[in-house]
Amino acid sequence: MKGVAAVSRRNRRGGLRRFAWRWRRSPLRRRTDVVEAWLGLVTVLLLCAVPLLGWWAGQSVDRTLQRAVRAQRAERTLVTAQRVAQEPASHGPSGAGAGAAAAETDARRAERLRWTAPDGSSHTGKVPVDLEVWAGDRVRLWTDREGALVPPPLDSATATTHSVLAGIASGASAAALLLISRRLLLWRLMRRRLDVWEREWARVGQDWGRAGAGG
Repeated sequence: MKGVAAVSRRNRRGGLRRFAWRWRRSPLRRRTDVVEAWLGLVTVLLLCAVPLLGWWAGQSVDRTLQRAVRAQRAERTLVTAQRVAQEPASHGPSGAGAGAAAAETDARRAERLRWTAPDGSSHTGKVPVDLEVWAGDRVRLWTDREGALVPPPLDSATATTHSVLAGIASGASAAALLLISRRLLLWRLMRRRLDVWEREWARVGQDWGRAGAGG
């Protein structure tokens, strides 16, 4: 166990030395090494701020959606509707079967209802079944103040879910953009580093290995 602990300590010290060597003055240190060190530090700091960015984005979306919830609840009202009896459509002999099938399909998609708007006006029309709200044996519809059919208002739980997803998406997008930018900058630094090495090798390579040239 002592040997394992000693190896672990040596590995940690070695990792710290490898991380910190770019911050120490050295003849081998280049400007690109310093830039790379600062780039790594800035990346770590910005990554620590990503959760805060996600929280702020989620809170902003939640405030907006909660205002929309309150506005929709104030503008939309559930009213009770009654079914209106429909006269059977007359079809010719040749189209009797097709007409019956079409009538059955239309009945499943929408039915004729009558309802009274909050302003007292009466309305009648075909209502899609996905807009109907059943309360016991009664059919209820969401309408605006003039009686026009509208979708159900957004509820608070759904708004909160959307805001949480927006915060997570914002944080993940920011982190991905940061890491991609870091990779691109590191690629540019590596290209510049190789160019510097190539120029220096071209300058000293001709004298490499010659007597008295220091090679």
